Amino acid sequence: MKFFILLEYAVNLILLSYFHIHIFQLNSYSYKFHTHWLNTNKRRIFLQLFLVLLPLLLLLFNHIATQIVASVILAISIWYNFPKKKAKIGFHFTKRVMRMFITQVILFAIFLLVGGTKNLVITLAILNSIMFFIYLVINFINSPIEKLIKKNYIRQAKKILQGMPNLLIIGVTGSYGKTSVKNFLEKTLSSKYEVLATPKNYNTPMGVVKTIREYLKPTHQIFICEMGAYTCGEIKEICDIVKPKMGVITSIGPQHLETFKSMENIVKTKFELADAVSENNGTIFLNYDNEYISSKKDLNCKTISYGIENETLDYNAYNLVSSSKGLSFEMADKEGTVYTFHTKLIGKHNIVNIAGAIAVANFLGVPFKNLIPRVKEIKGVEHRLQLLTPSPHFAIIDDSYNSNPVSSKSALDTLAEFEGTKIIVTPGLVQLGDQEKQYNFELGVYMADICDYIFLVGEHANSILEGVRSKKFDENRLFRVSSPNEAMQKIRSFGINGNVTVLLENDLPDNYR
Repeated sequence: MKFFILLEYAVNLILLSYFHIHIFQLNSYSYKFHTHWLNTNKRRIFLQLFLVLLPLLLLLFNHIATQIVASVILAISIWYNFPKKKAKIGFHFTKRVMRMFITQVILFAIFLLVGGTKNLVITLAILNSIMFFIYLVINFINSPIEKLIKKNYIRQAKKILQGMPNLLIIGVTGSYGKTSVKNFLEKTLSSKYEVLATPKNYNTPMGVVKTIREYLKPTHQIFICEMGAYTCGEIKEICDIVKPKMGVITSIGPQHLETFKSMENIVKTKFELADAVSENNGTIFLNYDNEYISSKKDLNCKTISYGIENETLDYNAYNLVSSSKGLSFEMADKEGTVYTFHTKLIGKHNIVNIAGAIAVANFLGVPFKNLIPRVKEIKGVEHRLQLLTPSPHFAIIDDSYNSNPVSSKSALDTLAEFEGTKIIVTPGLVQLGDQEKQYNFELGVYMADICDYIFLVGEHANSILEGVRSKKFDENRLFRVSSPNEAMQKIRSFGINGNVTVLLENDLPDNYR
């Protein structure tokens, strides 16, 4: 029995190691972000501790019955820590993670040597109990070498860029829309230039450095660099590496307020891109439909505005048509010739993103007539208002990648354009700091006027529930579920006649599940 309990502790230790290193990776290896996660997940940490320390107490009685109970509890712990579903952002076994694991093995070996073989159960129990903070310790131990490695990688990236003096670097940032604009830009500019864009979610300083070191080739003429941020100074850090000549600020809104603390800090951070472009005597493209952007004055660089239904803008999209079939709009070039653009993308706000891409491409010499087929070929970004049609009368709008107060309402507006039964499945909004409850309440109010059925996922949706109920929504069409899959199973079991459209709005980051 003792050997079996040792084996259970060992398996549980492996599972806890995987879980906590993954969370630490999702928290960007940041002491600040990870301690915040630990603070907001006290219940889970306490349960993990309880399930590994209680068996140790039971083993002190040295009785077969208590050993069996201890083994059962450890089995429950293994089940609890075993991954139940595929991670939204998978674990990446990087070289940094390898270095952390090596340090972990050394630390654990020291523990085992000190504890001795006679106290192996106690030693393993203690190791299990410290897993929730061990990577903070390991990160501290490894920090000197990590800083040296980071500096070396940045130096290599800068050297590569210095060897390509004719490379045009375009920075793209915003609270939302930046990935879409990046992809749309890559599509529109590739009709004339050799273009590289940062892949996937490589929008951090080291993600950008990795892109430069591994993907940038001498034949590339344009590098489109998506720039993300959670705190002030992070856009500047990327700009100091790539030194953009041009930039696009797609939007500014209440996102990541948990780390930014205020809208003023968000605005300041996004305009770090404009500051960098100014230093390089470049041009910044601004979405003037966004009040935080349009109200920013006295920029020390050339500005080009874009948006919709505003004749004063440099690039104005008008005569907008938005439906479940796609989008169309008109734009006039500098000579006044009017062109009509079509796309299969859904979501009226995507017109603004496409307008931004057209503005940059046209500014760089791609004529409107060449952009028309490019816009028509644009494909949606995966999990961002991605339209899926598993059957003729059943459609899914997958907007599950990320969400904020503005984009979630835009998604609901898109849902409203579909005929038939309208259903939303959502866990709500996160990373909004002190205003999170209010924004979720307002989202609940908004969806109650549009949706026929509402499925709320998990405990984060409590404030949405209050908002929905404030509109006297039919309780028989309001459901609490543990996962989107459970919601989809219920929806299919209803046997609803006619067209059915399901909006999957947001899927919580893995460190919020």
